[in-house]
Amino acid sequence: MSWQTTVHPWSYDFDYLGHLTAAVYPKAFEQAYLKEILEENASIQVVIRPVRLGQSSIDLTELLLDANGVVCNRSASTLVAWDVAARRSRRLTTSERDALTDDVESTPQTHPRGPIPADKTGDRNPQ
Repeated sequence: MSWQTTVHPWSYDFDYLGHLTAAVYPKAFEQAYLKEILEENASIQVVIRPVRLGQSSIDLTELLLDANGVVCNRSASTLVAWDVAARRSRRLTTSERDALTDDVESTPQTHPRGPIPADKTGDRNPQ
């Protein structure tokens, strides 16, 4: 079983290119958390991990951890290299690819406090 909600962005949530701005993503995930964060666990750690490198993009996994290292929210995003003049994606440059390849290859399979077991995610509705 999965849970979902619909978020309706405002017109000011989009940039001049018509893309949803990065500031809106946390607002959307705030409405769809896996586990609430209580004040006593409010030392929040954000972990962003590169997981895949494409020809013009990089996929990221983002984790929001409470003070006990429990994953309270997770998200995935894809960042695309953009050619402003051509208004389309562009291939990553050699230097970008080299820097990102190092990051992807060094990404740990665990978050900083150890592996993420299914029972520690706080997932209210596992699929």
